[in-house]
Parts: sequence; structure tokens; C-alpha cells
Amino acid sequence: MASSSSEPSQNDTPAWLPDAVFGFTDGEVQARALAANLGVPYETVEVHYFPDTECKVRIQGRARRPVVYRPLNHPNAKLIELVLSASLLRDDGAKDIALVAPYLPYMRQDIAFRPGEAVSQKIIGKMLAGYFDRFVAVDPHLHRTPRLNDVFLGKPALALSGAPAMATHLKARQVPSDALVIGPDEESAPLAKSVADGAELPWAVCTKKRKGDRDVRIALPKDVVFKRRSVIIVDDVISTGATIANLARAMREAGAKSVDVYATHALFDDRVHDELMRASIRKIISCDGVPHRTNDMSVVNLVVNGIRACR
Repeated sequence: MASSSSEPSQNDTPAWLPDAVFGFTDGEVQARALAANLGVPYETVEVHYFPDTECKVRIQGRARRPVVYRPLNHPNAKLIELVLSASLLRDDGAKDIALVAPYLPYMRQDIAFRPGEAVSQKIIGKMLAGYFDRFVAVDPHLHRTPRLNDVFLGKPALALSGAPAMATHLKARQVPSDALVIGPDEESAPLAKSVADGAELPWAVCTKKRKGDRDVRIALPKDVVFKRRSVIIVDDVISTGATIANLARAMREAGAKSVDVYATHALFDDRVHDELMRASIRKIISCDGVPHRTNDMSVVNLVVNGIRACR
């Protein structure tokens, strides 16, 4: 895992390997696949909800180095369940607990943009660091935070990219060699470049000005020909879908032959999905770190390789 400069190098530190994977029903398929790939047992975290929405958790398995796997979309209740689960595992003898949260919430608010705002990244990071010893996430929103372990008080943390899964999927589809990979804004440039390099395709990024959650203006890159080309929009998170819908319409107006969308995390509902389809998008394909109807790429191999490389 990523380490601070004061920690030993990867070559000097033995790999950390788990002895069990614990998962919840909302990510059970992926958690079971992770356990199978790691060659360790899988155990389900049972959650019971009381009428007032309080919950209790029950875990029958025991482990010294457990992985707790949880997709953290709709995070508020899930964070409480994680804290209860980690506390129970610790009380039952766990010495080194890893949290694998393919989607990691509350990362976008890394500063107080206006007076009086809580810095959620700092608060949630400190809370989770009190219960877990190491962390794995996929494409977390780290705009101004250099490294994921800075979020978790210097504890080992690995921020994986969904780009390899996207590139592999595109190569398997045998998209045209002049298909254009495009990011919706400057912040998406690293993801767009990585996907394009892996799939051996050209790439570009747009510029965007956000006036609100659903008021987003898109400027297409200059000197890029869209006419009669297949376009693949790539993004880490799609929630309201406003940016992607506007971009897809602009691409079609510029003459694009087809527009597909690849996302690491699909957080949108069926209504947004239908809106995106009406924006002349041919396909929406997402990674399965957040279970969704658009899932067609697995994060399991990414996470397995990350855990095996972890120091």
C-alpha cells in the first residue's frame, strides 16, 4: 500500500495478507469473489434493523487479519454498521483490520469552501482510522489531498484506479482505432489518459463550469475532430448525470457517430439512467464496486492485486 516517506520501502516490508473476508449483503457477490481469489474464507456480516432504524450486527467468524468489504454508496447508515463490525472483530481478537471500500464517500469536501462548513474528508477519515488499520479504495475523490493515507492519519492506504478495467473492457470490445477517449473536465485527465494509453486510443478532455449540482456548462476541446468518430466518455463517479448528459449531447451535435460512457462508480437511479439514454448515449458501463444495472467490469482483480502488493 502507499506509504509515507518515513515508512520502510516495499522491498523491506513483508506483504500483508488477510486470513478472511467479511462482507455485507449489498456487496456479497464481489466480497465472495474477493475471498475466493485470495484463497481465504468468506463470512457474512448480519445486520438487523430495529423499527426506529437503529441496527445491530452479528459476526460468527473470527480472524486476526480480516478484510471488511463494503461499497459505501448511501453511506450514512453503512458507516455506523462498519464501526460496529470493526469493533466486534477487534473485541474477538482481530489485530489488523483492512477496510476495502471500492467507493469511498465524503472525500470531495476536503476544505471548507465557505465559513461554517464541516470538512467531511477530515472528519470521516479520522473516524475510520480509529477502527481500521489499512484501507483500499478505487478512484476516491482526492482533489487537493496528495495521498489516501493522508486521509487516514498516515495509516497504510491504497487508492486504486478503475482505468485498467476500462482499458481491458475497451480492448475486448475491439473499438475502432480512432475512437476518442474523453474526460468531462481537467480533473479527469489522469483517468482519461490512463484508459486511453491502456486501450491504445487517442484522448482529450473538456472544460466544465459548474454553477450548481444540475447546472453544468461544457466546452469541447479545440482542434479535436468528432465527426463520424466513436467517443468514449470516462469518469470516476456519475451521480446526477447532468455533466455526462450535456457532454453526450454536445458530442452528438459535433457529429460523433456514437457515444459510450465508462464509469468507475455508478451512483445514479433509474430515472437518471433513462435521462442519459435520451441524451443519445449508446451504452453506459460501470465497475461493480457499487452494484448497479450498468455493471460490466469487475474491481475484484484490482483489489486482489492491491492487497497482495500491500506493505
